[in-house]
Amino acid sequence: MKVVFHDPTFSLQLLRTIDKTCYKAADIGECLSTAYRIREGDFESWHIEWLKTAKRVHKYAEDCLARGHKVSAREAYLRASNYYRVAEFLLIEPEDPRVQTTWSNSKECFGKAARLFSPSFEPIEIPYEGTTLPGYFYRTNDHNSVRGARTSRPTIIVHGGFDSTLEELYASAAAPALDRGYNCLTFEGPGQGGVIRKQKIPFRYDWEKVVTPVMDYALSR
Repeated sequence: MKVVFHDPTFSLQLLRTIDKTCYKAADIGECLSTAYRIREGDFESWHIEWLKTAKRVHKYAEDCLARGHKVSAREAYLRASNYYRVAEFLLIEPEDPRVQTTWSNSKECFGKAARLFSPSFEPIEIPYEGTTLPGYFYRTNDHNSVRGARTSRPTIIVHGGFDSTLEELYASAAAPALDRGYNCLTFEGPGQGGVIRKQKIPFRYDWEKVVTPVMDYALSR
């Protein structure tokens, strides 16, 4: 199915962005109005227009937070994080400095949104071969009314694929898990997100070497 674009890559990535609407990490009107400004098949136009939208929504989030409108701020930060991710996605040259700045803005916005949830989403660092892997631990808002202690819950462990980011996993996995009474641990491994962009650690074929320390970390919690 093609949406707005005939170019299959552009159409797919637009759909990928819109599908975050269910958990407030996208707005259909914002996505479509951005898409209609983009020149078909033009990667530079894609970056410019999504960046404009991301910056506008980011500013709206900051303004809402300054006025104490925490729900509006939280939702706008989620959308801005997603739109920055999309703006960075088709910057094909890895050494383009905009890769780092746009990706960093996406992470920053998500981090601000994470702190406005109750309970807040916990950023974590998972020990891995002399370094760490970034992640988030999402806990259900479920407390024992007598003792004030959290009830034990099953935990889902989630990672994405080749071009996913840690923050994108919120809308696709963590939010629906929380709705269904599960805790959720998300992470980025070698070749993904910040692990490749900042730590420069590439993919590896023996992914069990990645999942095992993540499982060990989850069990330690």
